[in-house]
Amino acid sequence: MSLPAESLEPVELLSQDGRVATDQPSSGQPKLRAGSIWAFLGAYLGAYLILIVPVATTLAIKVSEVAGDQRESALGVIAGVGALIALLSNPIIGAFSDRTTSRWGMRRPWIFAGVIVGFVSLMVLAFAPSVLVVGIAWAFVQLSMNAVLAGLAAFLPDRVPEVQRGKVSAFTGIAQQVAPFFGLLVANIALGMGGGTAGMFVAPASLGLLLILVYVFTTRDRVLSPNLRQPMRFATVFQAFAFNPRRNPDFAWAWLGRFLITLSFAAGATYQVYFLNDRLGVDMATVATLQLGVLLLTTVLLSVSASISGALSDRLKRRKVFVFVASALVATGSLVTAFSFDLWVYIIGAAISGIATGVYFAVDLALVTEVLPNKETAAAKDMGIFNIANALPQSLAPAIAPLLLAIGGGGNYTALFIGAAVVAILGALTVIPIKKVR
Repeated sequence: MSLPAESLEPVELLSQDGRVATDQPSSGQPKLRAGSIWAFLGAYLGAYLILIVPVATTLAIKVSEVAGDQRESALGVIAGVGALIALLSNPIIGAFSDRTTSRWGMRRPWIFAGVIVGFVSLMVLAFAPSVLVVGIAWAFVQLSMNAVLAGLAAFLPDRVPEVQRGKVSAFTGIAQQVAPFFGLLVANIALGMGGGTAGMFVAPASLGLLLILVYVFTTRDRVLSPNLRQPMRFATVFQAFAFNPRRNPDFAWAWLGRFLITLSFAAGATYQVYFLNDRLGVDMATVATLQLGVLLLTTVLLSVSASISGALSDRLKRRKVFVFVASALVATGSLVTAFSFDLWVYIIGAAISGIATGVYFAVDLALVTEVLPNKETAAAKDMGIFNIANALPQSLAPAIAPLLLAIGGGGNYTALFIGAAVVAILGALTVIPIKKVR
């Protein structure tokens, strides 16, 4: 189906005092056209093809090849350092993006530069001969791709009117969550054609690069007039991480909820490949193929649950109940996995998690955009702060998980997933105090 693309020239508006203002969405703005939405969703999928496929599978396989018996500790260090870089870079780049006055827009220059550097860095990682090179390359992948994510995250508050945010948020959640499936599908095809581990990196990353470039060259962006640009000082770097929980309690609770749910996900996801290998006896040569089959099931479930929950959330004008129920289901899926010693029990746990993931990511992002402290002038910066809740757990989980795994002598995946369930329950409770959103 052919979808219309908007003009590359952004529209500038005059503010009441006659100054040129940015093109900002409001409740009275016409609905965004399908071409822009589909281009954005494609770019979001592309970014996660580049970033999440290694997190889910291929980075662990690569580390296993170059680190041997030290694979668990090496993966923990590499994943933790990479996540720390993501944590630091996303809000800082978001703050720079909020002050970018390029005629090409506020976000597109960062997205374009980020995806080019990220793709090249991932190619270095794919052919890396040692743990050190893998670690350095992954650090650059995280840095550059968080520039891409910072720009894409601002699309909802920048361009999408409130009447569409639930649906667009739902499809954004679907795009993020189906990325591992499509990425592993492409990676397995590359592996089957003789591409080896390197091909498993190159193929999905190439598709991701193409999807992001389509967005960059076809979709309109906000343009900031220089006379409205806020000054960028050295202190701004530190301010990029600052928000006042007392002034913005709803945003603080939303942030904490995402942090806890992401920590729950990350605790299990980081070691999923080794769980399948150690607990269920799946050979490392076939673990990616098994993951692909499980992801096919969960992709269908999360797509259906996200579509239904996103539409219902918009219609009922309620967000909190969906996020609460989804968080509780995340805990349930973790508990089932904790006690799975059979592949079919593991698949049941994965199915529950798939449904939960669809509902959660469909609605939570819409909830967050409605409680941003300053969506008019600092949307990317605020979304960057929120993305710390995505990045920080990925840094903490590789450090915390080995402590749980070590209980009783090592390899205690039951303790790991019980811990993940407890964290998810705490995440569900953070929704209750939010007042601005129903």
